[in-house]
Amino acid sequence: MRTIDTLSAQEQAALADLQQRLRGTLPGVSMRWTLFGSRARGDAEPDSDMDVLVELDLERLDLATKRRIRRLVGEVSLKHSFVISLLLVDRAQARERGDYAIFANIREEGIPL
Repeated sequence: MRTIDTLSAQEQAALADLQQRLRGTLPGVSMRWTLFGSRARGDAEPDSDMDVLVELDLERLDLATKRRIRRLVGEVSLKHSFVISLLLVDRAQARERGDYAIFANIREEGIPL
């Protein structure tokens, strides 16, 4: 199984930057991070995106904060020269969506961060 240590230095730097900036945007909010998709599996192409699931221990994220987060993800993507696709889920969304198979698949194949 791959771990964070098996990722490239560029991938690790992008994840660290994203984590630092998101934690700065949501101080005190507990988060569970999982890298999934081709970069987690180790079969990414140079132009593959980086898929990241962030589960927030927060009831509901407001629209203005979601917009700020989308903007910062774009900035981090540009800085590190690849697209980061962020799947952000708060407790209300998790309840509304239920326990979809995609979350089980992400946890199964993903790399906890």
